[in-house]
Amino acid sequence: MKLRGAMWIARVAAVSAMLTVGVANAGPVVNPGYELYETLSGTTFGGVAFQGVPIGNFNFGGTIGVKAVGATDTIVQRLASASGAAIPVQLVDLQLGVGFYFMTLQSARGGPASTGSETINFGPEAPPGSPHGTVDSFFDVFFDIRLGSLSGPIALSETLRATSQGVPWNHFPPTGALVIAGVNEFLNGTNSNADFFPIGPFQSVFPTGAVHRMSVTTVPEPGSLSLLAIGVLAGVGRQLLSRRRAV
Repeated sequence: MKLRGAMWIARVAAVSAMLTVGVANAGPVVNPGYELYETLSGTTFGGVAFQGVPIGNFNFGGTIGVKAVGATDTIVQRLASASGAAIPVQLVDLQLGVGFYFMTLQSARGGPASTGSETINFGPEAPPGSPHGTVDSFFDVFFDIRLGSLSGPIALSETLRATSQGVPWNHFPPTGALVIAGVNEFLNGTNSNADFFPIGPFQSVFPTGAVHRMSVTTVPEPGSLSLLAIGVLAGVGRQLLSRRRAV
């Protein structure tokens, strides 16, 4: 009996050691998912400043379906798990505009997809407020310039490569970030340890000198919404008052 007990203890110790080694050797990972961005001032194409046009709702498919994406105007999809090597990515939506001109992806009308590559580099696993590494990426962006609206006539169709280098990132979302479970948060189904969020503003540059400045989409604070509502109501009140005076 003592021999059997000793053998059983030895087996348990061996299995425990194997599991420990397996966990120790299991490297960090970022799971497939989506990246939700809003365009910032300083974005220019052809020397003209463009602004983001919010997408509003986006269909992520599967069990997630259609979700509101707030101020998001740019959506990237990671198509594989990242552990330090390059992975395939796709720019699945992009909406920019200025005055009479609007920019959309050719894929929105059945044209070629804007695909590329993303290399997520891992540093020491740090606390939530510290970078967990840097990311380098490129996209071959197939886009249209439309007149008058996002669905207006096409004035120009072009392809340009956008690149970004050394952008710091974190597993944990920045304060105020728009998060959607299964889209950009809790991608392992449990916690944020396989999630991906770039830190601070960053930019993609094009060989023509064009620049697309972005940050993770944020959710307006309730106070900001209240101020916006007050401003709208004040404007309506002024219009009604001016009409009454005119009468």
